[in-house]
Amino acid sequence: MQTLSILPLILCCCIAFGHSLGTEFGLLGCFVDTATRDVNGLDGWSTIGPYSVTWSSGGTVTLSSMTVQLCIIVSAETHMYGRHGRAADSHCNMACAGNSAQICGGADRNSVYRQIYYRPEGEYFTHVDRDYVNVTSTSGPFYRTEQPVRSLVECVYRCEADCQAVLFHLDACHLLRFPVLPHELKTVAGKFAIRV
Repeated sequence: MQTLSILPLILCCCIAFGHSLGTEFGLLGCFVDTATRDVNGLDGWSTIGPYSVTWSSGGTVTLSSMTVQLCIIVSAETHMYGRHGRAADSHCNMACAGNSAQICGGADRNSVYRQIYYRPEGEYFTHVDRDYVNVTSTSGPFYRTEQPVRSLVECVYRCEADCQAVLFHLDACHLLRFPVLPHELKTVAGKFAIRV
């Protein structure tokens, strides 16, 4: 009998304009899950691409070929976790059905990973919660915007020496001098990543 994996994981690999830029994942920890799902980013969804969301299981995607890499496809918008508390890492002991070398949670447990973008120069970026500050400067703007940009990966690649974070939305890449968002970008949706 093959075990099915149900997970809130994040991972992808990309190539942007001939520059190798990818991601890897780091385990954040093992978290308790219940019938009122800890990771509920799939609430209201019936399909994600070719995958069905199963409501009898409380809004999960169940795949017999689940891997950490595949999970990004089905859970890219799932950002909240931990409302039922943390579990001992040893409670997440179930191998992923699609790659037995990877851990995909456990009985009523979720393995939660963070996404880390890396550049060929050895610099790393990771998604974080947004911090906003009201700031003023006599030495110029706190960010610059470049358009068009096709992906978060391309946005990260454009983050050079004076850039500490990025905010990617639609086709705009906001390159920030500090790892916080200035107040004027507070209403801009998108993905926020900082240099680590």
